[in-house]
Amino acid sequence: MSSCTKAKDEAIGDTEMLTASAIIDMNYELDFSSGIDQSVINDSYHETLPAQSTGLPPCASVTVETASGGAFPRTFTVDFGSGCEYNGFTRSGKLIITLDDYFMNPGSEMTVERENYKVDGWAIEGKVTFVNETTDAAIPSWSRTTTNGVFTNPEGVVFTHYGNRTIKQLEGFLSPEIDDNVYEISAGNHHLTRDDGNTLNISIVSPVIKAMSCDYISKGIMHIEGGLLNGNIDYGNGECDNTAVYTHNNGLTFTMNL
Repeated sequence: MSSCTKAKDEAIGDTEMLTASAIIDMNYELDFSSGIDQSVINDSYHETLPAQSTGLPPCASVTVETASGGAFPRTFTVDFGSGCEYNGFTRSGKLIITLDDYFMNPGSEMTVERENYKVDGWAIEGKVTFVNETTDAAIPSWSRTTTNGVFTNPEGVVFTHYGNRTIKQLEGFLSPEIDDNVYEISAGNHHLTRDDGNTLNISIVSPVIKAMSCDYISKGIMHIEGGLLNGNIDYGNGECDNTAVYTHNNGLTFTMNL
């Protein structure tokens, strides 16, 4: 009985951390979109465009600091105040975005840090670095590295995390809307630790597809290794649904509700 209870608790803990990892990725997609907004707004080529064409939340205020004697580094502070609802998300606090070049230039680097920042009640801390690795201008690609990440859910459960990902934006780059953005995570790993000491490691087996119009990952395979789970999750063929097929390292297979 004790062993069964422990196994059940470990499985629940693994699933909870897997959900937290997906929410973290979704929020980093928001951060990336905010950085793109500011890069486009302040690119001299686009400076005549009206601000609303970029998708910048009208309820957020932005201040810009530019290095004296040059265009970069350039730091944007996006202040969402006590609550700013836009495109289906409510954000509060500040994003501090620093660019060392125009973000669409290959090799450019963008860092994102937070100050009392929350999205839909999830508190997000830590530093994220995006490096542009684009080879096709129509499909921006970048590496994403997280250091000292802290994620606290609305119930107060704390997850620390770190890792790196290689990400492409397959669709929606030229649109000001977020809902038509589609991202591909082609490589990388993510390590999470829950405040009770449980850990979960996630790595990409085949490219994972996440559309902002869908609450769930719709395609791709990830390997997960936690307290109980040690196997692959197959998210399907691209349909937006809340199920995935898990195959344990001993061959046991079952359907998961995400």
